[in-house]
Amino acid sequence: MPPISRRLVLAAGLSTTFGVAACAPAGLEASNSPAPTPEPTPETSTGEETTTPETSTPVEQSPTPEPTPTPKADPTAVMPGANHNGSAKEHAYPAADVQAWLEKKSTPEEKVVFLTFDDGPNHSTTVQILDILKEHEVPATFFVVGKIVSGAPDVLKREIAEGHSVALHSYTHDYKKLYPGRKAKVETIMDEFHRTKEDIRAVLGEDFDTSCWRYPGGHMSWKNIEPADEALAAENCHWVDWNCMTGDAEPESRRPKSAREMKNMAVSPIFEEKNVSVMLAHDSEGKDLTVQALPEIIAEYKKAGYKFGVIA
Repeated sequence: MPPISRRLVLAAGLSTTFGVAACAPAGLEASNSPAPTPEPTPETSTGEETTTPETSTPVEQSPTPEPTPTPKADPTAVMPGANHNGSAKEHAYPAADVQAWLEKKSTPEEKVVFLTFDDGPNHSTTVQILDILKEHEVPATFFVVGKIVSGAPDVLKREIAEGHSVALHSYTHDYKKLYPGRKAKVETIMDEFHRTKEDIRAVLGEDFDTSCWRYPGGHMSWKNIEPADEALAAENCHWVDWNCMTGDAEPESRRPKSAREMKNMAVSPIFEEKNVSVMLAHDSEGKDLTVQALPEIIAEYKKAGYKFGVIA
């Protein structure tokens, strides 16, 4: 093989150099140094424009509303299902129990007096009696006549507001209608029972109810009264009489002539050593002597240690 000339060797070297340069990316010179570490390749584009998510604005939360407080019961309003307000609950006694005490079927351990007033309400005597009761801080039971309730609604409301009880005493107080021939007429009595309760509710509200009824003239005065008693009992209502009185409705010959005489008549259970006194009085118009005697009657029962109650 003929010897290779120096010109051929140089030509071969240059050819190799140009071949390597042709394999490198354009703009870069070939080098014997290690190739630089490539930067991470970004994710392949899908062809859609990349949108930078907006930063969400925090939604303001509405404050949690505080629970609505349960309204407190008005202590001066009539108690649901009762004939008195909430403050009178501690000294209210069911009519059936009171009448049982009067009939001596049972006896309470404590001494209790029930001041009861029939034939109201009105804006004269009833108001004067309420003023005295308020001054001496004692409660009473008012047996109202249905037909005159609408004439003094404010007085009826005051009776409840000041801690007294309201009971039923017929609608007409007409003996001839209630007891024709002195015999109790059940249909009329029950009609007047319902009408009186409805008229009271029209003033005091549907919450009013009572288990207490007093017959005009008293239970002991009429014949054939038992069927009426049974009809009232079916309505969860009981009649109540009395065991002492002021005498303000007695015939003129027996009626007290002074406040002292009236007081002595009204406090007779004290001297008879009875634990229960149910005093009959009237708050119809013109009962001036009753108004005069009432403070002395109250003082006498207080002095004797009686608790004052209302009939429910």
